[in-house]
Amino acid sequence: MSDPDTGATTGPATETVARPPARWRVVLTAVLGTVLVLGLVAVGYLTYRLQHPTTEPFRPTAGSSVPVDSERRDALDVAEQFALRMDTVDGTDLDGYVKGINAMLTTKARTENVKTFDAMKQSYAAAKVKGKGEVLQRGIADIDADSATVLVAHDADVTTTQGDIEHHYRWSVDLVKVDGEWRVDDFTPVN
Repeated sequence: MSDPDTGATTGPATETVARPPARWRVVLTAVLGTVLVLGLVAVGYLTYRLQHPTTEPFRPTAGSSVPVDSERRDALDVAEQFALRMDTVDGTDLDGYVKGINAMLTTKARTENVKTFDAMKQSYAAAKVKGKGEVLQRGIADIDADSATVLVAHDADVTTTQGDIEHHYRWSVDLVKVDGEWRVDDFTPVN
């Protein structure tokens, strides 16, 4: 070792003694290890969620399976067909008109429909109502495995003994699954 004042060497050099690692290194290793484990858990969870999507993605135990595209198309088609059947009226065949609509309804909606059209039959027949509809647009507002709400924009041209009428309808059509098939449970006009 050298003397700082004279610069002379006074004896053999001391050996470097192995010191334990600094405390910050231990803490840093523990933190990085924890972050690595949490990252792997997050990647695994997100991979699972991507392969098993639900209607409530941020609630791991809630929500139902997201309907596939064919289910969405089927719901859209039923709502569109319902609107067209409602618009395509013939005052000379009201029983056929009601029967065609009722084929698309749930039991609850069918009961209401029969009551409504029983009251309207005479006035439709007397006015010789004839109508033809056209769906302009349709879209899913909400859907899950067994229910859906479809928005339908459609126009109807109706002729009667009192003159021609153009209707511009915007409906919210509520559908439910009955024995695996979409059925209309209710509909309401929207503005």
